Amino acid sequence: MLIVLMAIGISASLVVASAAPLEKKREEDRFFSLLEQDIHYAQSQSYSLGTSVVLVFRDGKPGYEVMYGLSRPGYARAMPKSISLSAASNLREVYFTPNGSIRQPGTMRFSTSGGERTVTVHLGKGRVVVSK
Repeated sequence: MLIVLMAIGISASLVVASAAPLEKKREEDRFFSLLEQDIHYAQSQSYSLGTSVVLVFRDGKPGYEVMYGLSRPGYARAMPKSISLSAASNLREVYFTPNGSIRQPGTMRFSTSGGERTVTVHLGKGRVVVSK
């Protein structure tokens, strides 16, 4: 009886241990999906409100903020602890002009538990590509 109980306990702990990396990957995928949606929403808001909208990653803060204009704060989102904006990024903000176009193109590079992921913002209409 005790051996059976011990075998069940060991197998249950192995299942929990193998599920942790999968949960971390899902959390990271959810973050990048939400980031992409927030970028598209910021673009649509800049066009519909007729004001600039900026999605900015600040130094020392684990996440990003959305600002309407240059002074009116919108909302902030936190990043999971397993994700950080790399120093190799040439872009720390996504700035949409009042007509919905992008002001500065570039690539944001993120360090994740599964390697590097990039978010590329193209010049012009602000098309955004999130790497998998």
